[in-house]
Amino acid sequence: MTKHIKTRNKLKEIPTKIEFNSLIENAMLSEKEKQLMCMYYVERKDFDYIADILGYSKAGVIKMHQRILKKFEALI
Repeated sequence: MTKHIKTRNKLKEIPTKIEFNSLIENAMLSEKEKQLMCMYYVERKDFDYIADILGYSKAGVIKMHQRILKKFEALI
């Protein structure tokens, strides 16, 4: 299993929204990145929906998500 998949699975296992929000704040993400993470992990929205809301292409959102996961690898 690759590092980003392990990181993604750890994020999905965070038990409370408060813990997740705390982790997001500590990662020093932009507002768009925070929105993406909340929509994907808390609200369980798919990348198509997130792309529409944020005004990016689906591919752009997926790349942004991968960059964010790299930031999280050191935190979790």
